[in-house]
Amino acid sequence: MINSSEYIILTVSDNKDILEVVKKSFKDEVQAYSVITSGITGEVFDLIEEQKPDIILLDIDYGEDTKGLDLLMDLREFEMTMQIPVLVMSSSNRDIERAVMFGAGDFLKIPFDRLELTVRVKSLLSLFKLIEGITGQTEILEKKSSELEMKNAQLEAEKNKTDELLQNILPYEIAEQLKNKGEVKAKKYRMVTIMFTDFKDFTKISAELEPEEIIKELGVYFKKFDEITENHFIEKIKTIGDAYMCVGGLPLRNKSNPIDIVLAAMEIQQFMKEYNSLRKAKGHTVWELRIGIHTGKVIAGVIGSKKFAYDIWGDAVNTASRMETASEPGKINISGETYKYIKDYFICTYRGKISVKNKGEIDMYFVEGLKKQYREGDDPIIPNEKFQEKLSEF
Repeated sequence: MINSSEYIILTVSDNKDILEVVKKSFKDEVQAYSVITSGITGEVFDLIEEQKPDIILLDIDYGEDTKGLDLLMDLREFEMTMQIPVLVMSSSNRDIERAVMFGAGDFLKIPFDRLELTVRVKSLLSLFKLIEGITGQTEILEKKSSELEMKNAQLEAEKNKTDELLQNILPYEIAEQLKNKGEVKAKKYRMVTIMFTDFKDFTKISAELEPEEIIKELGVYFKKFDEITENHFIEKIKTIGDAYMCVGGLPLRNKSNPIDIVLAAMEIQQFMKEYNSLRKAKGHTVWELRIGIHTGKVIAGVIGSKKFAYDIWGDAVNTASRMETASEPGKINISGETYKYIKDYFICTYRGKISVKNKGEIDMYFVEGLKKQYREGDDPIIPNEKFQEKLSEF
């Protein structure tokens, strides 16, 4: 039992079978649960405002139809629903990956059994309650310290542990806000640049390797990606499966973020090229990487007081993801919006207007390297002193 209070579960689906399974699953539980249901429509927000559910189970299993994912993005953008944990349900691994990228707290692969459903829901509810407690721990400890002088040493030790945990999970500036104020309000950023990376044929590759090998290999790549992005003042947001997501221009705003992201992307593809040469020489499978980049507006912050992770939301995130999907192995695909900011410094190949799902046609470009006047010698990815002087102007 989580606690003695009743939990309200909102199940959002147009599938009557799923709605019925959820109702039956929690009917005989010792813990008190109230299951309410809704179709995937805009009216769900009225129901949320009225019933104030503790968790939302969202069905996103619609093949080419993305209305479930679209609703998830709306749920993550509105203050009223930001802090409510969302568990998505789908038969598509790709849709599940995207859903987690867009802020889902957990997932269920359709078909699922009733036991798995109840365990996942209870775990997610317990996790969010735990996170809520951790978030307020620093403020509680600091209040206690003035009253309990005899326990100062113990409280200071606990405070340090909490601070270390915060700074390991969140950007330094955000961790400081959370520590000092007990909360972090979502902020709007008018100009950031988002990068998504994804490995070609990862499903096929993973089927040929043991789980330990997959984790080890992904660790090599993501560790290097982290090193590269940190050198360019880029904030890593998350990794989901084989996907890597990062953003430039927040939490500290700057105007150089399109250039910073493209420089990092070139270094990442260069690393992939060199590392794959070593793998190929050893007779190992070569992992090829697609990169997509877009510049636009986002909302960023820690979701309410329960979602203990720094994240970003907005149409620009979805567009950046589509840039990655439309990219090619070994290439860096950027939108026309990003191109406007980098065109004076980088050689780019225009791909034309390419149709993107739910977005219409978007101008896309492949980044080939730095222009000759800005590169060190003949290396297309290493900037020279002249370029550094230009970059410093931002």
